[in-house]
Amino acid sequence: MLSNVGNSRKNNDNNLIIKPYELKKKMDDGDDFMILDVRTKQEHDMWSISYDKYRDSMLIPIDTLMSMESLKKLPKDKEIITYCAHGQRSSFAAMALSSMGYKVRTVEGGISEWSNIYDVTELEIEKTIPLRIWQIRRISKGCMSYVIASTEEKNAVVLDPTCSIDSVIDDLITNHQLKILNIIDTHMHADHLSGATKIALKYKAQLNISSVEKYVLEDLPAENHLVINRLNEGDKIRIGNGFYLEAIHSPGHTEGSMSFTLDLYNTTEGDNHKLDTTNNFRNHSLLIFTGDTIFVNGVGRPDLHNKAQEFTSNLYQTYSNKLFSLPDDTIVLPSHYSETFEHDKPIFNTLRSIKLKLGNITQSENSFSKYVLANIPLQPMNYDKIVKINKNLISCENVLFRDLEAGPNSCGIRT
Repeated sequence: MLSNVGNSRKNNDNNLIIKPYELKKKMDDGDDFMILDVRTKQEHDMWSISYDKYRDSMLIPIDTLMSMESLKKLPKDKEIITYCAHGQRSSFAAMALSSMGYKVRTVEGGISEWSNIYDVTELEIEKTIPLRIWQIRRISKGCMSYVIASTEEKNAVVLDPTCSIDSVIDDLITNHQLKILNIIDTHMHADHLSGATKIALKYKAQLNISSVEKYVLEDLPAENHLVINRLNEGDKIRIGNGFYLEAIHSPGHTEGSMSFTLDLYNTTEGDNHKLDTTNNFRNHSLLIFTGDTIFVNGVGRPDLHNKAQEFTSNLYQTYSNKLFSLPDDTIVLPSHYSETFEHDKPIFNTLRSIKLKLGNITQSENSFSKYVLANIPLQPMNYDKIVKINKNLISCENVLFRDLEAGPNSCGIRT
């Protein structure tokens, strides 16, 4: 147990605290420091801070932190950043280590607050195309949202927003003079609270949801003036300048999942477009935003609505008959990722590459079902409560969700 903290509690001020966004900046700048998790091994294995080159953190549970063996693992020549679930244990750890001469700070609010930190990158499309697309990554939850905007009309669409994303959207609106006209949820989310209702109300935008998902609309407060558009296969959502997102019903992860295609060359011409695989989309005319149906390194899980066998079959049919029928050079932009990523580097892949990765399990429905059903991960904590909230289109700002979303991304099955 901790001992010899002495009077260090007096020093528990801002000198021992680092805010989550400050920690992200240190990571983005490539600073040399140690991240120390003082939770239990079980907590660490389930969910930890992992971002860019900082793939994992040192684990020393707080009960053993003051042992000689543990202290030998800690450097005195560089900063140590401690964290826990909400900041209490890591604050005690920081005070104790500070009193012993270590340069140390603790993450304010712990991994719970870190889970509301985002990384934003722009997808670099051909400059002659009057569109801009930003990929917004919620680092610790593996969620990805998108803002797609017309550079001439300044209209924008937000796809799959999470609850605390509005500060990021505010910055984009201010910096690029955008007007948010449409919000899209690709499906009824089960691992995190949707921000769609909150964002639609805040920006007085139309909320677009799948007509196939079993949303409950009868109890929505009339005074909210929420404008809802229920989408069917083939429906189009206008972005501007002749560009549209077109809905494709993509069942499997959920019954009513929708994917959305965007033809970048719908109103522009040109043959001299080449792909720079780092972050440019040249010579790739078609983008598809797939929600949680398919990922760059995995497939959507089919079990979160308690119909795993049926939904696995649906997912295979979606791949075989719809997604895999698109051109091989289609760029796939999912709404989740399952491992750490690099700052400012977009997450995407071509449909051709994904089909090659999935080749061994998509040869037949039988092989696909066997693999998927045998590799379903643990269900997200509180997913039944989250589904109920999202099903009723409750604005997430009215929900006390400090620990409701705790845990990593678990919407996909790695391949």
